[in-house]
Amino acid sequence: MMTDVKKRPSSPPIATSDVRQDLMEHIPVPTIAWSITGREVGFSTGFDSGLEIGGFALVTTREGARLLMQVHEMSVRERESMRLDVNTDALGESASAALNSANVALLMRLVVGSGQVLAEVTESGLVPAAGKGFREAFIETAPGALVRDYLLQGLGSSVGLHVGATAAAHAPALLKAAGFSRHTFMVGQSGSGKTYSLGVLLERLLVDTTLPFIILDPNSDYVHLGTLRPRKEIGPRGGPCIGTAAYRELKVGFEAAGEVVVATANSKEFPLRIHLSDLSLHEQALTLGLDALADGDEYGAFIEAVESLQHLDRFGFDALVEQLEHHHDQWSAVLVQRIRNLRVADWSVWASTEEPSLVARLRGRRGVVLDTGSLDSARERSVVALAVLGQLRRRDTRSPMLLVIDEAHNVLSPDAETDLQKAIVDYGVWVAGEGRKYGIHLVVSTQRPQKIHRNVISQCDNLVLMRMNSLADIDELATIFSYVPRSMIVEARSFVQGEMLVAGPIATPAVRVKVGERWCPEGGADLPTTWAFAR
Repeated sequence: MMTDVKKRPSSPPIATSDVRQDLMEHIPVPTIAWSITGREVGFSTGFDSGLEIGGFALVTTREGARLLMQVHEMSVRERESMRLDVNTDALGESASAALNSANVALLMRLVVGSGQVLAEVTESGLVPAAGKGFREAFIETAPGALVRDYLLQGLGSSVGLHVGATAAAHAPALLKAAGFSRHTFMVGQSGSGKTYSLGVLLERLLVDTTLPFIILDPNSDYVHLGTLRPRKEIGPRGGPCIGTAAYRELKVGFEAAGEVVVATANSKEFPLRIHLSDLSLHEQALTLGLDALADGDEYGAFIEAVESLQHLDRFGFDALVEQLEHHHDQWSAVLVQRIRNLRVADWSVWASTEEPSLVARLRGRRGVVLDTGSLDSARERSVVALAVLGQLRRRDTRSPMLLVIDEAHNVLSPDAETDLQKAIVDYGVWVAGEGRKYGIHLVVSTQRPQKIHRNVISQCDNLVLMRMNSLADIDELATIFSYVPRSMIVEARSFVQGEMLVAGPIATPAVRVKVGERWCPEGGADLPTTWAFAR
């Protein structure tokens, strides 16, 4: 606002904010929408409209057409609306006697934005919009029931996974289960609620679908998946617990879902152990750090020893060392010394000859959680990842299954250093690029996109984005997932814990979600912060 003030020469300068405020309160901000194509809508409105980026709006044209749209862009504009000559005597006590008159230029602040039409609202329901432009229309926030109907319609014949509520319309957030046949990238910084939210997604997939899954769980976060919490522990934070009837129905769903087994290092029922023979010849060599060229003589002795064990159903390092010692040659002895120096045969991940292998027991399971966090070393965790990804690479069936890699930056890093780590990344890239042909669906979860191999992320059609403060990461995601409006991705910087943007085949259009409650106990926990309290 610009103001020219006429005052008595002897009077001190007087602020005219009261004059300005009195005038602006009486000037309404127009709320209006328009469209050239009938598909993209522009609008202007005041600050109290209730519209927000990613939210849903209802547009009513002068001809009576009603259109459901999603808001993609919003910004504040300032423009001069009029100039007035004000006689301050009419303002009474609010103006000083030192002020005679003022020429006031009113700068109106308003919200302008744009969005996309999703459907036309008719008496018979939601139908595709005709794509007819309009000059002037009224715009308001869409009722939650209308948003719910649209999301339900978008599911088609697929099951809807009720993962929470839409942040804008407070309608149930329903993800399209069939959309998980495309790879999913989930990202959120530490403290965003990523682990909790991934648990919600996995629980819904477990109960509401028949999709088998394997989870690489490096922090023991999902070791209780499949175990239903007591009724009084299920419900929104600060809200009432789930009702008796709903809990009974949920319990039936868990019982029908199938068993989820958890493989841990010290488990007697399902130990996290594999046989050396579960790995291919190349994978075994990687475990020993052997290079076919740099360690040619050792590698030759290794091949000869392994080939002499091929008649066995399974074998471990004990059988390999025994075979090498029977050869009585220099390079076999050097290889035995390598195995002993690396102490690789002592790893807890190796199964004895008598016990079944983890790899053999994966087949036919509804859900398997590989608690790699229970292993002693990063190399042992790498060997498990190598075994699982290698088996998937060589699988001879095309049945659907979901592979979940949590904290994936430890497995699929673009900066892998050792040959073992590089082989794991290569397998991961293959699963991302070719796995869908064999029914392998991928969920990759991490804290930062730049810590995941680009060829993995680029193959992910679904995005689950939680709070991210890094502008570099925001730019990276906006580039890769360019089908999502950039403004909606940028909004992630202001997300609260447990809030996420979901986009892709699992959520069309992209929708901001407040995640719902967990049904199973959470696994790993942060260290207590008792050190931060007064003594």
